[in-house]
Amino acid sequence: MASLLSIDESLCTHCNQCAAVCPMALVRVGKRGPRTVPDAEQRCILCGHCIAACPIKALQHTSLPEEETLPLAENWRGDPEAVKQLIQGRRSIRRYEDKPVDRAILENVLDMARYAPSGMNAQPVQWLVVYETAEVKKLAIAVVDWLRSLAEKGELVGGKYNPAPLIAGWDAGVDTILRGAPHVLIAHGPKENPMAHDACVAALTTAKLAAASQGLGTCRAGFLHLAAICSPEAKQAIHLPDDCEMHGALMIGYSQETYHRIPPRKPLTVDWR
Repeated sequence: MASLLSIDESLCTHCNQCAAVCPMALVRVGKRGPRTVPDAEQRCILCGHCIAACPIKALQHTSLPEEETLPLAENWRGDPEAVKQLIQGRRSIRRYEDKPVDRAILENVLDMARYAPSGMNAQPVQWLVVYETAEVKKLAIAVVDWLRSLAEKGELVGGKYNPAPLIAGWDAGVDTILRGAPHVLIAHGPKENPMAHDACVAALTTAKLAAASQGLGTCRAGFLHLAAICSPEAKQAIHLPDDCEMHGALMIGYSQETYHRIPPRKPLTVDWR
């Protein structure tokens, strides 16, 4: 069986990096350079580590187009202090400008979130972008309807929160659910994929940081997610494909809020062994 790798033998230095980084141990380096093991085509997870680790671009993966294998800039890690500031400076935003975000900017955020890790490189994350403001409001109304049903039965939200203040705020004209965000990003994945949940959480977290780098604010839409789990009517309002399950959502837009300091957090808790 032909190797999954195409090697330029005039360039290959037999450095063994491609074999060393393959998580499935599918690459062997012999006299003619790297080759994949006989069952590699069935076992390869298409992570691209092999081609990404080659320092001189001596090999290509037959299933990963060369034109999509982009070079890293020398300073790709960024300044550590700047990265720290981005992480620590990001806030959950609950007041948004009445201004839509250009679709290209949202696509750029989601494109960066594509590179969030997923188990076995399954990449099960799919997105629903609720872009139109009227559609966002429909989702908020569906959540409020669910909250009213809980209040009528004397139940708490998630067994913890009293729904009455949320309902009262909504009735007073304050969006207590989606906070007036112009758009909502919903992460979902195939129901049969056990790795979809963790992959969606990682993608949502990555999207938060990507959005912050683009000057956007985000906040997890927790009440929407709870409603999707607990209310058939709310789930229907989101209208995901039948074979998919929602694993989280983000409000997103331009923030009305400006922050100048980093608030404290609990001390780091860690055990070393």
